Amino acid sequence: MDFSNTYITMCEKALFLQQAWEITYADYYCDRSATFATRDGNAGISIVDDTVLIDVLNQDFKRSKAVWLPRQDQLQELLNITDPFAIIHMLNEFTGTVDNAARERWQSMEQLLLCAYALHKQKRHWTGDNWIER
Repeated sequence: MDFSNTYITMCEKALFLQQAWEITYADYYCDRSATFATRDGNAGISIVDDTVLIDVLNQDFKRSKAVWLPRQDQLQELLNITDPFAIIHMLNEFTGTVDNAARERWQSMEQLLLCAYALHKQKRHWTGDNWIER
């Protein structure tokens, strides 16, 4: 699972992604309201557990301070692709349409799948700093 600053920033700036988040058990998120910081400067990475779900039900969960960090399987669901060979085919086509600079920015499968989702479903492209309409 990618917990890098890059992936967190990509997810945080992907408002279309955050709006699609249906909070479920075992989701990862970056808690921007945390008073502590990790060694790389990020707020804490958390996982949705029973306590968080109770907070969600009681409307005590600070969703505006939480950045959903979807796993590969969740990004594949968003792409509506579950067959492994279909995923490989889609990624092969997708990576064939981007320039080398974009390829060098991707450091994980989560980043690659997020960019594929953004392009295919949202018509957005990651510049390295922000999402822009394509």
